[in-house]
Amino acid sequence: MRRIPNSQVLHSMPFSPERTKEIQSRIDARLQSGQANEWEMSFLTNMAERFERYGTRTRLSKAQYASLHKTLKLEREKPAQTPSTDNNRNSTPVPKRGSKSYQARSRPMTVTRAITAPRRAVRKAQRQIMVPLIIAVAFFAVVGAVFDSTSSRSTSDSPSTESPRQATNIAYAYVTGARVNQRAGPSTSNAVMGVLLKGTRVEQLRDDGQWVQIRSNLGTGWMSSRYLSSLAPSTVRSVPQDQGLRASDVRIIDGDTVDIRGMTANMRLVGFNAPETWKPSCTAERRVGERATARLRQLVQNATAIEFERVACSCRPGTEGTDQCNFGRFCGSLFVDGQDVGHILIGEGLAVPYRCGRTSCPPRPQAWCR
Repeated sequence: MRRIPNSQVLHSMPFSPERTKEIQSRIDARLQSGQANEWEMSFLTNMAERFERYGTRTRLSKAQYASLHKTLKLEREKPAQTPSTDNNRNSTPVPKRGSKSYQARSRPMTVTRAITAPRRAVRKAQRQIMVPLIIAVAFFAVVGAVFDSTSSRSTSDSPSTESPRQATNIAYAYVTGARVNQRAGPSTSNAVMGVLLKGTRVEQLRDDGQWVQIRSNLGTGWMSSRYLSSLAPSTVRSVPQDQGLRASDVRIIDGDTVDIRGMTANMRLVGFNAPETWKPSCTAERRVGERATARLRQLVQNATAIEFERVACSCRPGTEGTDQCNFGRFCGSLFVDGQDVGHILIGEGLAVPYRCGRTSCPPRPQAWCR
């Protein structure tokens, strides 16, 4: 059975109505005080939505409950006391369990016990030595397996493994349609492997009439040639003025996450990955992440036209909007003056391209901790 990490164990005790109201009032007060930082704003907004939706049935992980307890400076909830139904019991003092001194009776030493005592002592000493030894061996075996898999993945992804001649022989094409199906065979009767968005670069393997065999993050499949081009499509698009947003409608959380007014959850911007500012892997990632956050905020504040387009998240069907999909966030693209903010951040070295499949995403690139 796979052991669940302690940080993912749910806080199973239900919240009382009084405790729920207290937490909600403290969250509102903290959010309205203007003293919360970016992480606290994001975290407390998520907690407020969860308590609003589930009330006393809200379940939190240990890490979430600890963060909420620390951020709001909550006092520990006193356990409810169950009144006694028998009045006679209340009048009669109950002696404390174990109040009487107890003295263990020593077993008499017999000839058999005297003979087997050395063997029992040896077996006890073996257990005390072997159990920690087995745990240590298992730990180093797991660490070694993780290190080997990481090294093999890094080696397979390294560009040095590909010769210059092989790289020059690869032909790339770009998806020109907004959402185009990649199919398992060269006809519309074949199964759909997934959907590729406009601007996705794919490897072009061979032509078969009106169909082209391609390789993408969905695997090897086929796509109609009329939706492919050897030229990368422009990242600029016209923004209808009647669908635009104001800068005050967009709150920047980090370089690739925003909060759109009127939406019930935060939005993860797709097509790129910006450095983390909360729990970064290294100091360099935190510094670049702060720059990417500040740059995105500047783009939004200085834009004359802002548009947001929501897209489906790359999660299992039925999980979008829950903690099992993208930490409960929705997905979409943000455009300023007709240009995708992701392309701007990538061009300025503040983000890297990041493409997901239909129901899952690859590991996040660690481009800033090298």
